[in-house]
Amino acid sequence: MPRFVLEIGTEEIPPRYFPSALASLYAGGEAMLGRARLGCGEAKVYGTPRRLAFIAEGLAAAQAPHTREERGPSARVAFDADGKPTKAAIGFARRHGLPPEKLERRQTDQGEYVFAIIQEPELPAGEALAPLLPGLITSISFPKAMRWGAGALRFGRPIRWLLALLDDQVVEFELEGIRSGRLTRGHPTLDDGMHPVTHAERYEDALKSHYIIVDPTERRDEVNRQIGRIAKDHGGWLVGTGVTPYRELELLLREPEEFAYQMATNLELQTTFLVEWPTAALGEFEKRFLELPRAVLETEMQHVQSYFPLASRDNRNELLPAFIAVRDGGEEHLDKVVAGWENVLRAKLIDASYFYEQDLKVALAERVEALRGVVFHEQLGTMYDKTQRVRLVARAAAAQMPAGDPVDEALLDRAAYLCKADLTTEMVTELSDLQGVMGGEYASRSREPEDVATAIAEHYRPRSMDDGTPGSPLARLLAIADKLDTITACFAVGIVPTGSADPYGLRREGTGVVRIAVEGKVHLSSSELVRVALAAVQEQTGTERPGEQLQEEVLAFLRQRLETYLERERPGGPAIRYDLVNAALAAGCDDLFDASERALVLADLAGSDRHFLPTVIASTRVSNIVKGFEGSEVEVDAKLFQHESETALWKAYQQALGEADAAVQRGDYRGLFQLFHALRAPIDRYFDDVLVMAADGKLRRNRLATCWHINQLFRQLADFTLVVQV
Repeated sequence: MPRFVLEIGTEEIPPRYFPSALASLYAGGEAMLGRARLGCGEAKVYGTPRRLAFIAEGLAAAQAPHTREERGPSARVAFDADGKPTKAAIGFARRHGLPPEKLERRQTDQGEYVFAIIQEPELPAGEALAPLLPGLITSISFPKAMRWGAGALRFGRPIRWLLALLDDQVVEFELEGIRSGRLTRGHPTLDDGMHPVTHAERYEDALKSHYIIVDPTERRDEVNRQIGRIAKDHGGWLVGTGVTPYRELELLLREPEEFAYQMATNLELQTTFLVEWPTAALGEFEKRFLELPRAVLETEMQHVQSYFPLASRDNRNELLPAFIAVRDGGEEHLDKVVAGWENVLRAKLIDASYFYEQDLKVALAERVEALRGVVFHEQLGTMYDKTQRVRLVARAAAAQMPAGDPVDEALLDRAAYLCKADLTTEMVTELSDLQGVMGGEYASRSREPEDVATAIAEHYRPRSMDDGTPGSPLARLLAIADKLDTITACFAVGIVPTGSADPYGLRREGTGVVRIAVEGKVHLSSSELVRVALAAVQEQTGTERPGEQLQEEVLAFLRQRLETYLERERPGGPAIRYDLVNAALAAGCDDLFDASERALVLADLAGSDRHFLPTVIASTRVSNIVKGFEGSEVEVDAKLFQHESETALWKAYQQALGEADAAVQRGDYRGLFQLFHALRAPIDRYFDDVLVMAADGKLRRNRLATCWHINQLFRQLADFTLVVQV
């Protein structure tokens, strides 16, 4: 089984280009192999600042057999009265390389036609791939593409060489005047120049011999090894590391939006795609800068300069005046490189100190009016307008809190009023990643209540799947209100995620709402909050789209985010089967936490309770027979019962009804299922003894009503007809 390697050599690619580039290369490569009819053991992609690579392990040596059928003219046109082929049949057969006698006559819905059965040639893998490779390269997507020279090709960066090897043979093709070959390029400062790769199996080793670690996973591990050793030698602890999403590259390739967010926020991932031959070193800064808020120091180092901050190993809350950075190259002149790093950071921290001092001169509450000059969206007004909407949604959320778990509405309203004020500060203007965090800092310095400051600091969370949800009840409600306002406001003016396009991050915001509700165990009516949010948007903007239609669209969007969250591995537990998720959510998902609990119970029961399948079957029998029957206004008349099994089932239902309501109120869905299991035997006897669809209309209606009410009882847990993997 041969190995295939395609390498696209380029000028330096920015890290933020890799999520879309690698995801599209991976998907396009798999699709290309499918079109080429070439089986593959494993497909993978690599990326460095100067190259993209697609690798097919265990590739089939030749194409799989394939027979293609082409329909020709009708039989009456293709053959004369004597059954001999006409010119139409002869021409059709010649066009497909067949003699006329090989044509087949078949009866179709439109009558009898002739068909050509063509056996596609089984080309060797190299010949099959060669004509498809230019299309694979041009299909790679980037946030921005460019043209260079006189060519028409658009790509993320100019292409300088192409390597294409099937074992030791070059797969020959040409793109914009560049011919494929076996040459690759070494490290630009350590071993520049073109070097041959003799065999696809030796691709990674050949590059390593020229100071290129092409596998990003290996590069990440090397970065971690070096920075971990330096941190240990210095008595420090690396801040913000330990999250290594690249170990799940295949998942990230299928979630390019999450991949892009990780690339923007995770320093290890950024560093991995900034270097080809990593060399880490320690730098230091003046102790006086430790007086700045820790978030400012970390942001300046991590997000601005791509440095790794260090905390004390004895006290991880205490930053050290030191950092680790990684260069792309060797150790030659490393001392001068470190001095450059230190000088750049010192200048940044001097600026940050000035911004911080200036910001503290104005209380946070005094900045709210300035939000009238900060545009949220041209169709949705200013950040001040958004703040007023968030306050309304937050109040509606607080009103839903149970009496035993109240939220101080005054504090929540104060937090909502102040939550965007830090957008007018010099620090956040300079470092936008600090929005919310600096709001909490400035709220504390302005002597706002600590709960208010914490809620402001946390209300943007979770910023990604690796980020935690807000920790306090106040912060959770504020975060939900803010995210729901963003989603509903965007939907109201027609900004809706489509395919892979989601420029306003609404999917991430929706997932945030779901995670806060589910992981924070927050019971809220989504429909009520969305109604309040939409009413506020429509009052401010005057949008004329029907409110009910908009509400349905937003609620469907939240349901889809909940489905996605439950069907994949998540902080709350393992993935749940899609059919169980659908069954649980079909019973209602207005309360996101409640819906997730029902899905979790179904998943547990399906895997451990031997009564699950029989109960599902019993429920399905009831549900199927009442399809199309609306029984909400039909009372069951026990006087019309003709069989003892009718009386027994109705009695069992009435006994279960009260207990079911109590179980739902306390969230005991396992207990609710046990009530359903107890109904299984009466249901089975009922269908054995009773003809539901009786000829007598009165009897039929009464029996359908019985089944309808029982089906409604089952639907308090799930729509069991959607459980398919039983």
